[in-house]
Amino acid sequence: MRRTTNIHRRKPVRSSLYQCEACGATERIPADVLAYFDAVDPGNPGEPATFQCERCPGIMYPDWWFRAERATP
Repeated sequence: MRRTTNIHRRKPVRSSLYQCEACGATERIPADVLAYFDAVDPGNPGEPATFQCERCPGIMYPDWWFRAERATP
């Protein structure tokens, strides 16, 4: 007889942390909002969805985007 084990599985990501490039403010964006904006306006396939910061005129990018190596213009 096989023994069953409790495997701890990761819960699916339900939101993404976004950070403003100008003021550094952070905000959680729900996954369903991101999916909606991808369906409405796919934008550039290689770039993530961006939002305007509510505190300043800066642009909000995903938190991981700041750590990724980006090409310099």
